[in-house]
Amino acid sequence: MDHLVQAEKLKLLYHQSFPAIFASLFTGILVCVLLWPVQQHSLLLGWYGVLLLSALARGLLFIRYWYVRPDDASVLSWEKPYFITLLASSLIWGIGAVVIIPAESLLHQVVVFLFLVGMAGGALGVYSAHRAMTLATIGCVLLPMSFWFLMQWQLIPLLLVLGTLLFLVTVFKAGAVLSVAMDRSFRLGHELEAARAAAEYRAHRDALTGLYNRRAFYELGEGMMSNAGEGLMAMIVADLDHFKRINDSWGHPAGDKVLQEVGEIYLGCLRNDDLCARLGGEEFGVLLRVDSLEQACAIAEDLRLCLENQGIDCDGEKLFVTASFGVAAGHEKLEALFRDADSALYRAKMDGRNRVECAHLH
Repeated sequence: MDHLVQAEKLKLLYHQSFPAIFASLFTGILVCVLLWPVQQHSLLLGWYGVLLLSALARGLLFIRYWYVRPDDASVLSWEKPYFITLLASSLIWGIGAVVIIPAESLLHQVVVFLFLVGMAGGALGVYSAHRAMTLATIGCVLLPMSFWFLMQWQLIPLLLVLGTLLFLVTVFKAGAVLSVAMDRSFRLGHELEAARAAAEYRAHRDALTGLYNRRAFYELGEGMMSNAGEGLMAMIVADLDHFKRINDSWGHPAGDKVLQEVGEIYLGCLRNDDLCARLGGEEFGVLLRVDSLEQACAIAEDLRLCLENQGIDCDGEKLFVTASFGVAAGHEKLEALFRDADSALYRAKMDGRNRVECAHLH
């Protein structure tokens, strides 16, 4: 769960922080315009060039991320490059501001510092999904110039540093609250999704065998029939022979084990696109697309032989189980196809069991 929550946070960062690249570049232009009359132009252009390169690196990282579209299992590998490029951009602002401010103009120093405070405030909103990144970004942006102000030992710079410390304390506490709230939100979302998936699974799966249940068989089967078009669909209905004797002689746990093993045997003999379900009791159903009724009967015969020849371990002994099969194929509705297959199954039971009976093709 922690892995999924962290992945959600990182995906949110990649989703919401791309505009911050352009905000950084635009703010950099404003700072250069502000300092242009009082600072060397080459110094300002050099600083902005470095800022532009870092923005380009971050932009390429975002483009690469959107192109790859990593899933939850691999998205965390994108955290480190994101963190590195973000810290690089933040340090360019924090250290760069100390380099480009004019030493003799307190007014320009204060204005540039206010720009940095604004950048830090923006970081709180943009990167709040990841508390460590938020604190690291704000620290890289504000601390270099705060230390520089301390070294000046003047009243106004010291007051600004004091205000910065109060801001950092507020950010630290607010970040903790936001982080906990976001963690809880993401965690609750995943728990609800897991609960929904579990409920969906229980509603469509047989609890004993893990196969689809009767409800799911009809719901999915109707979809398969609708999508078949002119293709031929076949229904195989299988019923274990003398299953009551197994329960009476070996006990219900042994009967449950037999049903589980039979389900696994059937799945092992069928194709991935075939629909297999436990319809109830010892009855199983298979819906599949075939080229002919003969092919469907051959598949049913393969299922019969697989079951007949594969013993089931029960309390250290081999228990051999057989089943009777009814097969029908056609283009009619699912209910009619099942009715024909069930009638064929009845004939197989009446004619001695452990056999395949095929209905006429409709």
